[in-house]
Amino acid sequence: MTLKEMLDSLDAVVRMVSASLDSRNAEGLEQSSGRLRDAMVAFSELVRRFGPADWTPELRERARSLGQQLALQRDQLARMSVVAQRQAEALVPQVGSDATYGRNLYGQPHAGPGKARIYHAKS
Repeated sequence: MTLKEMLDSLDAVVRMVSASLDSRNAEGLEQSSGRLRDAMVAFSELVRRFGPADWTPELRERARSLGQQLALQRDQLARMSVVAQRQAEALVPQVGSDATYGRNLYGQPHAGPGKARIYHAKS
């Protein structure tokens, strides 16, 4: 595969991920995340795979632009992941582990004295 073909392939991934980000389809975003990761790995190997003679000024500029787009999409996917996680936590709150003692297995207040037995020792 030539450098131009590799850049064309990476450009197709960028367009596909962009369409998935716009649609906000959970399944599509999950697939896009994997493809974006694979594209970033392939992008990082371009310099090693192709020599200086293969890189024309036009292809260098195209690769630079693709690199910026890949990084931007990675950041957008990370932000969307955080938002989705926060929305899920709002719908299904997680039990915090504020105290070591005084709560039972399900996070409810303990029916007992609330302190470890060692603190109830008689003097």
